Amino acid sequence: MQNQQIEKAVETQPQQLGMNGSEVIAISEPEDLISVAQRRLDTVKKLVELSLKITTERDWINQDGAPYLVHSGAEKIARLFGVKLSDIKTEKVWAEDSRGKYYIYKTTGKASLPGGVDSIEAIGTCSQRDRFFAKRGNEWKDTIEIDETNIMKASYSNFVVNAITHLLGLRNLTWDVLNEAGINTDKVQKVSYSSEKARASLSKASKGKLNKIWEMCLQIAGGNEEEATKILSRCASFKNKKGEFVEVKSLKDITTDKWVNFAYRKVKDEFEANFQGVIDEGVDDED
Repeated sequence: MQNQQIEKAVETQPQQLGMNGSEVIAISEPEDLISVAQRRLDTVKKLVELSLKITTERDWINQDGAPYLVHSGAEKIARLFGVKLSDIKTEKVWAEDSRGKYYIYKTTGKASLPGGVDSIEAIGTCSQRDRFFAKRGNEWKDTIEIDETNIMKASYSNFVVNAITHLLGLRNLTWDVLNEAGINTDKVQKVSYSSEKARASLSKASKGKLNKIWEMCLQIAGGNEEEATKILSRCASFKNKKGEFVEVKSLKDITTDKWVNFAYRKVKDEFEANFQGVIDEGVDDED
């Protein structure tokens, strides 16, 4: 009975808005605050649960070991809850670093739930220095090679993702939470900037060996790329000192010279067993 009176009292309070546009409820007793907080906690949990259930493995990426929602997933969730994005503006600003001047696209706007009960401001950016668009391996691309339109679009996509995840409390999620929602995290695409950096430091000899590794895998598999990938995985995967299985799904997963040499020897042995010959002319073995 007391809880019903509290809820009725809360519902009849005139609506006030806080700095981020969220509703402010007048509280007269500590017990009132606990009751309201519990109801909000239940609501937030349900929002997260439903948000995850509408997404698939393709709506997430594994970014350096952490789950990250991509634009396609954010759009699905926005449609589910009727999220409104408004006052969207994209502008080009300039900055400068040791390499000289470069541009940044910045997209700002608001995101709100139906009825305007909750509203937040969000921002998304992408710059000419973004390594995804501006680097090839460890080398910077020439300015003419960078598609400025893609950078502008990326700033908008980042805005949408930031707006939806902030508004609905979808930040800092764990893989366990995604698993519980039915998302097979093993199928989530991996994007590792640290791995990209490590690959860029491979020696010239190792880069040549990677090409030979794939060539041998293809020949063993009779030109079937799917089978060649399985051969690569079988030969290049291993257990680390902690007993953890480190799986290789593509050449990009091999990030050190030592690892390249390990994989090269294994693939070479399998190739020789199948064809009684080698194809490593011009490639020196390394320890």
